[in-house]
Amino acid sequence: MRRRDGQRCGPGSDGVVARDPVRYVGASDVQSYAQDRVAAAQAFPKKDLIYRLFRLPQLDLIVWFASQELAELCERKLFQRRDLSPASARAEIYVLDSRVAGWTTPVAWFEKSGLSPRSLDQSLAAIGLRGYYYHDSPSWQFFDPLANVGVMTLSSPLGLPPWEISSPLRLFIHWAYAAAGMRLIHAATLGLGSEGALISGASGSGKSGTTLAGLLNGLDSNGDDYVVVEAGVPTIAYPVFKFFKQDPEGLRRVGLSSCEMGPLNWQGKIEFDAEGCAGKSLAESLKIRAILIPVVARLSRSSIERADARSAALSLAPSGVFQLPGDAASGFQFIAALVRAVPAFRLMLSEDPADIAATVHAFLLKGYPNAR
Repeated sequence: MRRRDGQRCGPGSDGVVARDPVRYVGASDVQSYAQDRVAAAQAFPKKDLIYRLFRLPQLDLIVWFASQELAELCERKLFQRRDLSPASARAEIYVLDSRVAGWTTPVAWFEKSGLSPRSLDQSLAAIGLRGYYYHDSPSWQFFDPLANVGVMTLSSPLGLPPWEISSPLRLFIHWAYAAAGMRLIHAATLGLGSEGALISGASGSGKSGTTLAGLLNGLDSNGDDYVVVEAGVPTIAYPVFKFFKQDPEGLRRVGLSSCEMGPLNWQGKIEFDAEGCAGKSLAESLKIRAILIPVVARLSRSSIERADARSAALSLAPSGVFQLPGDAASGFQFIAALVRAVPAFRLMLSEDPADIAATVHAFLLKGYPNAR
């Protein structure tokens, strides 16, 4: 470790590590720090922690929390499958913070050491780990995909990045599914019966608005921000998070009152339980038959036209890979295979939510794979 001035700080002649107010980790010692935290979490007395089992689709996620508030946050926002039999994949996560007796404050990232987000990924990958560091409230997340064990070490019980409040345990879910051959994808879905389409695009592309319009007008969905995708024949999407996000103007367009739904989040959006809003449960799975790329065209009537695989990849890859550190190469490969297997279309949007939903409904109904 390093002291505040960047000098190394380690065991003295008596084997005791110096206790500085702020300690640092850099390029030379991040591997040992990650391994130490994963091992320390596994050895931490479980009697002092709060146990939760989240039965996600295809994944049993066991989490040991130090914070009751954080445990309840995850219970509110994570989707749980109805099938109670053991899932094919399993992971165990420890979420600990510095107020807990016996757990140390997260070390800070020593900027002058040459450590960067890319080199962090590479350094941890070299020893078979995944990881992420949040600067504003120093915290680390480490995951061993071979053992399916991870640790989040926080400065305070809710010292999370703001996007992790919106989508809690997101990186661990991503890493655990990736270890099982599936992928957390930054996309939404709309469906009819058991079949549906991925709705893909960057923030502001109309993805969430399109999904909410469909959900409120008779279509099914299993998410408006992230879904898990299992490649194969067919490709299948599963829900992970129950909450949808939309800005007040977007809610107004679909006929919902933002004042009844709570405060704005870090993006200036309102988060709300999609199941409670739409009066229907999220779809447990959808067979993905197409990729729809929304375009805010402000037409009098919405329309759908064919798009190429490159456009589909560009709508999925940047946010779907860079928002989810670790395994970037396999992420690009997964998306490349997905857009080769599933046809893509542009959804040219009107400003009428009912019209958007009707256009997607007709598209899903007519056997669109024949549009090749």
